[in-house]
Formats: sequence, structure tokens, C-alpha cells
Amino acid sequence: MTPIAGNEDAASTASTQEDRGRCEVRPSLSERTLETLSQIPPSPASVRRQSSFFNGASPIRSPSRAPSNVSSYSRSPSRASSGAPSTSEMYTQPVSQLRLPSKPRMSVASLSPVRGSEEGKTPSKLKAPSSRQSLAPGDEAHSDIKSPLKKKLSQRSIGNKDTTKPSIVRPSPGKITTKPTQSNMGPPQKPLQVRKTRKPQSEQPSAMRSPSTASRYVSAASNVQDELSLEQQAESEARKVSKSSNTLRDTIAKAKAARKAMAAEEKKETPQKVISQAPSADPWGGADEEDPFNQLPKGDNRLVMRKRVQTGRSTGQLNIAAMSLTEIPKEVLTMYDYDPDNAANWFENVDLVKFIAADNELERISDAVFPDINPEDFDPDSDDRGLQFGGLETLDLHGNILKSLPNGLRRMQNLRTLNLSNNSLDMDNIQILTEIMSLTDLKLANNKLEGQLSTVFAGLHQLDSLDLRGNNLTSLSEALVGLTSLRTLDVSENKLTSLPFELLSKLPLKTINAQKNKLEGTLIPASVDRFETLQTLNIANNVVVVFSANDMLDLPNIHTLLIGVNRITHLPCMSSWQSLLTLSAEENKISELPPGFVELKNIKKADFTGNDLSRLDEKMGYMESLTSFRVANNPFRERRFLTMDTEDIKRDMRSRSEPDPQDTDDEGSVATQFTLAPENPALDASWQLKSGGTLDRSYSEMTDLKVDQLEMLPSQDIRCLYLQHNKIPCFPAPALAMLAEGLVELDLSNNPFNGADFLSSPLELPKLQSLNLNVTRLTSLEPLLANLTAPSLTFLDISHNRLKGPLPQIRQTYPELKTFIASDNRFASLTFEAVQGLQVLDVSNNDIDSLPPKIGLLGAERSPKNWGNGSALRRFEVAGNKFRVPRWQVVAKGTDSILEFLRDRVPLSELPEWERDEASEEEL
Repeated sequence: MTPIAGNEDAASTASTQEDRGRCEVRPSLSERTLETLSQIPPSPASVRRQSSFFNGASPIRSPSRAPSNVSSYSRSPSRASSGAPSTSEMYTQPVSQLRLPSKPRMSVASLSPVRGSEEGKTPSKLKAPSSRQSLAPGDEAHSDIKSPLKKKLSQRSIGNKDTTKPSIVRPSPGKITTKPTQSNMGPPQKPLQVRKTRKPQSEQPSAMRSPSTASRYVSAASNVQDELSLEQQAESEARKVSKSSNTLRDTIAKAKAARKAMAAEEKKETPQKVISQAPSADPWGGADEEDPFNQLPKGDNRLVMRKRVQTGRSTGQLNIAAMSLTEIPKEVLTMYDYDPDNAANWFENVDLVKFIAADNELERISDAVFPDINPEDFDPDSDDRGLQFGGLETLDLHGNILKSLPNGLRRMQNLRTLNLSNNSLDMDNIQILTEIMSLTDLKLANNKLEGQLSTVFAGLHQLDSLDLRGNNLTSLSEALVGLTSLRTLDVSENKLTSLPFELLSKLPLKTINAQKNKLEGTLIPASVDRFETLQTLNIANNVVVVFSANDMLDLPNIHTLLIGVNRITHLPCMSSWQSLLTLSAEENKISELPPGFVELKNIKKADFTGNDLSRLDEKMGYMESLTSFRVANNPFRERRFLTMDTEDIKRDMRSRSEPDPQDTDDEGSVATQFTLAPENPALDASWQLKSGGTLDRSYSEMTDLKVDQLEMLPSQDIRCLYLQHNKIPCFPAPALAMLAEGLVELDLSNNPFNGADFLSSPLELPKLQSLNLNVTRLTSLEPLLANLTAPSLTFLDISHNRLKGPLPQIRQTYPELKTFIASDNRFASLTFEAVQGLQVLDVSNNDIDSLPPKIGLLGAERSPKNWGNGSALRRFEVAGNKFRVPRWQVVAKGTDSILEFLRDRVPLSELPEWERDEASEEEL
């Protein structure tokens, strides 16, 4: 069939279909089949093409209209679309072909493979079908133009996976698609050229494009490609692809080569730096264990060394400590040599007076540093450096591993301070030091000195301080005889068994430290009766038994005496040690305070912890300078001393002590009657009144206090009567009535009272303020409350007894009472009235099962009306009872927490009127 005949058949077919539609004739089977096939979804393709499912000559209807081609922008040159038909083409179409525009469609036949005569051929144009296109003959010939490039592009378009999948558009029923015929009236259309592009990264976005989008890309690409020939397009595409790929590869290769070259250069110049900066999986893997804080110099020390040498040359002080040196560097040896590169002025150089090379790794010091040359025999014109460090006054070499010393050190005639601690020197290596006559401070701690100290030290007459701690010395012997200027001697942490105090007492020593040795037996022999200059003596942590064999040892300038952790049983008389400030004698076996201890006027701290003290001297109460006195872990008869602080102990001792002797006037009259001799010679000292009108008859095994025993005393002057720790079975009422006018304090604690019969007759003590009935076996307070009249009583102690029942309302009998101690009894209950008005109430360790909430109103911050003519409750001890509310955590916090807890639980009905008003105001 010729192209013209095909066009005529298509035109006739279209007119026949139009006539049928007008007459509403039912479509034939073939037409319905074509309509059904047109609704099959098309297969994916990058562009639209004619269907080859049917013969090319068969009439196939195209979609109503082509997709919009408004945009000509193209993202990829592989997608192109022809433009809309021109105006001339529109006018050349028959009237029967003019239809109203409808939704864009795509026939599946346009994507089907070619059959029959058209098999193996590709369409001449990959152009979206246009609705209003003329079917003029002659255009089919242009579509048969074939070229190798077109075939290749056609095959690539069909088999390419990256093609755009158009959306499925199905024609509505009743409409028959026809194959458009191209008009031959216009100019011949140029074939579409599709460029080869790189494979996109994702297939999904391209597959989701609509046909209209694909048509825009194809149209834009066709406009660009129309201006180039096929050969130019192929060459340009290959050149661009090749150029871009080669350029990228070259750039990557050059970057890798440059990076490798830079890394190799850095590794060659500073290998340590590169290693330290290498990444590690462990974040702490690159840390330096020897220098975790980056304080030590890194890499080469030459720059740091030059700076320090320059500083030492100008200041006279050279510090090369902690630089990991194994020898004295060359820069130090040549620091005074002429250097043309040195910009410093020659007149700014000074002699080195202080040289510090501590904390290095020096095993020996070469003779070049300290040459053994006599300054008088040195030739200044020779090339030798001579004693360039001859002006040194301080040399610090501690913290090295020195095993020997240069002989040239003996030529250092100006050297005063030499520190050789923490090295490996033995007794033979230090012999050279005895020739440095100018030494005043010598430190040889923590070396390997063993046995007896060498006697060669006797020649160091100017030595002021000698440090020998941390060695293995066993004796000092006569080595210290010639040290006539020695003031500080430290021989701690050695193996000394004794100290030559006969020799030491003749030296001007101020400080002796001999702790942690093996001192034993007697420390100071009886031949030593005075140590004039000694100020500090430390012999702690030894096994000394006798401090001094001479009980009258005189230490007039002693300030600090540390004798703890020994086996000392007693100390000599301290009356002459008036400069003593600190005495540490803990962990010994001292059974009594040293004689003369209470006569020390300047002592501030005394520690007798862990000894065998059973009693204290009453005159301690007058040691005004004593601020710290520790006596814990001692077997005192009165255990309360173990928990009392210094001021309480002094106050207690002061109340028991005898008055000091008073001076008389010129006529010999006595200033006070307490200094008079007793009128009755038979009255011993225990019946004499003490300071403050105190009569102390405690620990006297008394069974009763009789009136005739008090007749020899001025009863009106007795204010305090102490009868504790006796065997008195009841109140000595007749004797107490005799003292009623002046008695203020009465202590009957620790006496075996006879239960409820301890007070059977009335007793009035109008001035009594304090009454102590602690540990008196009381079972009831009725005799006391019924018979004792004490309107001024403010303190009452009935603790550690056998009292039961409810706590009595003690303030009803003694209205002035403020402190009530009732702990360690068996009281079962507690009322608000029993607590009201008290300032201190201690009911700990009883059987109380509950606390009244109203007690919370007795706090100091509440209204004074709650106190009942008394005072606010400031101390409330309730621990060790049976109640569970409040919990022990609240009780442990103290009085304020307990009162607050109780106050929050007071019912509103139990609140007084003034408390209700305050509660209302708080709510408002």
C-alpha cells in the first residue's frame, strides 16, 4: 500500500465513523475491540511513539489532544517532545477532524512492538500525538526516513530502564481513537535526537513523572538539538562525557597524591607529633601516662634549654629540673662561652649562684661540670673553663639516681645549701661532702646510708640543718660532736635504738625529729638534767618506756613535745617547762597527770587520749590558757569526763578545787577567813570550804551527814554541797535544814536511797536552785514533791532511776523549774501540762508510747501565752521511746523538727483562741 492510498483509507474511515456517531449507529465489533485495546495501560517508555501493535496502515485514532507544552525547560537531554502543530496545519485539517479538546490520553498501541511490514522499524518521530493534526498525504514518507543513529536511539529508548512511566489515562467509553495522519503541507519535520545521559541515582522519581512533564522535557531538548547536525551532536556528547569523567578522575588522583606527599613530609620532619595526632579508637589511648597534664616539654629540649640558660645567665639562677636529663647538657657547660648568635649584652651576664637540676635521671655528674681544680693554681690564660660555677651558693640535685659525687664539689667554697635527697648515695659516696666547710644546710634524706653515721661530719662547723630521714642509720655516736652550729636534726624513719642526749644537750639544737625509729628503754638519761635550747622534740611512734630518768628535767624553752604512740608510764615534773604550748602524749600508759602540769601558764593543747588516767587534778580549772584537753579512752571513775569538752571539765574541776593562797597586807592581817587554820585541829582538809563556798564530801564513803560535823563550819557560807558517790540512804534533812539559808546547789547523785522513804519529813530550802538525784534508785517522786519546798529550784535531775507511770507536772510544785532531766527511767506517758513552761526536758530512753500534738505549740516562735508563765521549749529530747510517730528521722533532726511535726497535727478544736486567730490570718 502506498502512502497516498493509506491516507485516503484513513480519511474515509474517519468520515464513516463520524457519520455513524451522528446517526447513533452501534459500533461494530472491530471498533469496540479497538476501543477496548486503547484502554490497556501503556508499557514504560521514555517518550511516546506510534504503536506497532497493528499494521501501520490500519486506522488508529490518536488521543483527543496532546499534553500541554507550555514549558520548554528540559532537565535532561534524553527527553524531548515536538511542539504543538502550527496554525497552517490546524487549518488544513478537515472539519470532521475538529473535536473539542478532552483530557490527554495515551494509546497503548503507540507503545506496542511493530508487526508485519513495519517490524524492526522505529517511528520517524518521537512526538506526542496531537489532536487537530491534518491527515494530508505525503507526510508518511518523512516518517520512514531511517538512519543508524535513529535506530540506536530507538532501541535504547525501548530498552532503557530509566525511562519515564507516564500516568495511565484511559479514554471514556463511546469514543474511538484514530491514528493521526501527518500533513504534508508544512515543512518537513526534523527527526528527534535523544542524548545519552548518565544513569540517574534513583529510578523512582523519574518513573513518577506524568506524560505532560515528559512531553515538556522532550520538547525542550528538541529545540536545542534542532540547531545541530547528527554528527555534531554525537561528537559533542562524547566529548562532554569524556571530558567530565576524565577531569573528575584527574582531580581525585591529584588530591590523593598531594595528601600522601604532605603526610610523608610531616612524618619525616616531626614523627613524634604525627604519632601523637594519629586517631585512635580509644579516646584515652593517646594520653601520655608520664605527663598526663602536658607539663613536660615535648620533642627536643634544645629550645627550652637555650631559654633557661639565657635566663640563668642574666639572673644567676638556673633551673633545669624535670627535663628527663641523663647528663648535664652541653648548653649549660658552655653557657658563658662567646656566642656570636646570642643577642644578649655581655655586661648583663652574672655568676651563677643557684643551680637546680632536680627530678631528672642523672646517675653521675661529670668532672667537666665541677672540675677538681684549685682556684689558686688555675691559669686564666689556658683554654680550660676552670671553676665557672665556683660562685654557687645553692645546689639542688634531689630526685635523681646519683650513685656518686664529683670530687670537684669540695672546691665549692661558697656553697651553703646542698640538697641530695632521694638519690642512691651510700656512706662512702658522701665522704667528699665533709670537705665543703661552707655548708649550712645539708639534705641527705631517702638515700642508702646504713649503719653508723660517719664521724667525718664533725668538721662541718657551720652546718645549721642536717636532714638524714628515710635511711637505715643505727646510731649517731660521736659524729655530731663537731657540729657546733647545728640547730635542726632530722633522723626520723631510721633504725636508731637510742639518741645520744648527753651529746645533743651540748649542741645548740632547737628541733629534734626522731619519730618512727626503734627507740626503746629510757630516752633521756639521768645525767641530763637540763636542755637549754630545745624547742621541739618529736619521738612519736617508738617504744620508749621512760621519757627521762631525771624527774627534775629542765626544758625551759620547750614549745612542742610529741611523745605519742610509745609505752611511757610517767613524765617528769613540768613546773619548769613554762614555754610549753603543745603536749601530745596519746596512746601511752600514763596513769596520772604529770607533776607541775597544772602550773603551766602558756599551754594551749594537751592530748592524753588512750592512756590509763583515772582522775584529774582539780586545779586544772584554773588553767586559763588551756583551750584543748583530750582525755578520751581513759578509765576514769567519772565516765562523764569522756564526753565533756574542755570548758566543761575546767568548770567542773574549778568547782572542786581549793582556793589559792591569798596575800596578806603589811600588818599581817588575813584577807579572807578561808586561809585561817581550823579552830579544831581534828578537822581534816576534806572538811574545809573551797572556793565559792563549796563543801565537797564526794567519794568519802559517808553514810550520813550529821549536824555536829557542820557545827565547826560557817554554815551560812556553804553554797554548794557535793555528797555524790557515797552510801547515804536518804536525805540528811537535819543537816540540810542547818544549811538552808545559803545552800544553792545540792548533789546527792549515786547514793543508794531507800526507795520511797528517802525523804519522810518536811524540808524547806528557800535558795536551792540545783538538785541532782541521778542514780539514786528512786521508785517514786511523791516524797520529794510532798516534803521538799524549794521555790527557787530551776534544775532537777532524776535520770537513771526506776520511776514509772506518767511524767509528773513538776512545775506545779516548783514553778521556777526550767530544766528537767528525767531520762533513762520507765515513764509511760507524757502530757502537755507536764511539759508546759519548761525550757529543757529530757525524757529519752523511757517507755513513752505517744507524744501529744499540743506540745508543738510550745516552740519559741509561738505565742508566749502557750508557755504557762514559763519559757519556750528549746530542748526536747525524746529519743529511745516506744512511740512510732514521729519517726526517728524527724527525731534525729532535733527539737525544732519535732515541734513542727507535732504542731502540724494539732486539731483545730484543741487550739487556743489566740492560735485560732493566727491560723485564720495565715489562711487569709
